[in-house]
Amino acid sequence: MAEIATKSAPERSGGPPDRPFPHSDSCTIQLADPGVPIPWSEVERRHWQAVCVCGVQDYYEPVAGRVRLDPLDAKTSRHAPQCEFASETDAAVLRVLLKVKDGASGDYWWVTCGSCETGWQVPHYAEESVG
Repeated sequence: MAEIATKSAPERSGGPPDRPFPHSDSCTIQLADPGVPIPWSEVERRHWQAVCVCGVQDYYEPVAGRVRLDPLDAKTSRHAPQCEFASETDAAVLRVLLKVKDGASGDYWWVTCGSCETGWQVPHYAEESVG
């Protein structure tokens, strides 16, 4: 059971490629120890890099095919029930009323209503539909 969980986690959160680093024919590390693995490091979000004395290889994770959510969309709001703007759909009013900042993990926004002072999370991407 644990093996299945470890295989599915990188697909969900991304990760380095499964392919090994391609050394050059004259690589001193390859000549000294042919089985040594070159580790992948995440340079930026979704950008992985493997560095060896013989060269560098970059890998960019594919972009998910999901729809990016808008934190100012009225459908993603979670106002307090007594908020006078809970049913507001005018984009201009929502831009002034709602304060948006990045969440702690970088996978969501933290939205705060200036009227009811309620805060909620809006994920960057919608959940994948299971069909």
